[in-house]
Amino acid sequence: MKKQIKIFVIAAFALLFGSNVIAQDLSQAGELYNNAATALNEGNSQVALDGFKQALAAAEALGEEGAALATDCKNIIPKIYIQLGKEAASNKDMDKAAELLGQANKLATEYGQTEVAASAKETLTQVLIADGNSLLNEKKYAEAIASYTKATELDPANGVAYLRIGMCKGASGDEQGAIEAYNKAAENGQEDNAKKQMGNIYAKKAVACYKAKDNQGAVDAAVKASEYGNSAAAKVGGICAFNLKKNDQAISLLEPLAGPDAKTNDVKYYLARAYEAKGNNAKACTYYKAVASDAKYKAFADSKIGTLCK
Repeated sequence: MKKQIKIFVIAAFALLFGSNVIAQDLSQAGELYNNAATALNEGNSQVALDGFKQALAAAEALGEEGAALATDCKNIIPKIYIQLGKEAASNKDMDKAAELLGQANKLATEYGQTEVAASAKETLTQVLIADGNSLLNEKKYAEAIASYTKATELDPANGVAYLRIGMCKGASGDEQGAIEAYNKAAENGQEDNAKKQMGNIYAKKAVACYKAKDNQGAVDAAVKASEYGNSAAAKVGGICAFNLKKNDQAISLLEPLAGPDAKTNDVKYYLARAYEAKGNNAKACTYYKAVASDAKYKAFADSKIGTLCK
């Protein structure tokens, strides 16, 4: 009987002693949490983050007794990572910002914090695009493409990132890659901007073909540019179409450009030639008369007016 009583006394003492230890450890974990909260209130985000991580480790070591405190730590740690990531971005340290925001997204996802994870991902996407923009301005196209591509991996529907990739590829001579990127941008909310950029690509190509005396290449590129609302290459395309004796195509490209001022006299001249080639003397005369006062075209226009416009 005495032996049994002794065992109960030892067991009770062990239970009491264990409870005291747990209470002490929980108190220490709580102190770590409170110190971290104080640091956060004072604007010391990094100190706060380290403190909450220590409090979390201490709370998790206590099992059930520390579960509530652990949850409180988990609720705030990813948010601090986001804050630190934003601070790094504002200081132009994009690599650090990306690392911190990536960690925020990872932990928030692990902790089941859907909204916080989404916020971290959105902020990281913005940081990557901002980084890409800086690199694009510096003409570091490969590095910019890498940043924009990471942004599309996080947000596959980010039309702005695809648009910028197209700009980088176009500037670095990858015409096909640029067009593919612009098509993706158009599919994701950037249709107008993407069409404008593609129009620019084909307009530049038309001019390059014209200079290289590639008449058909210039016509094809000018037609594509006009499909995207860019008429900058229509003149060279029209002239090249006339050179190829494709008079209907020359007229369709040139006539929208035939304004009333003298700046469009070269357009009117080729329109007159194209209409004459088609046998439409009335329209040819209209344009020959329009350029007859231009010293560059006067002699030729007068001769045509004398024979066609009687």
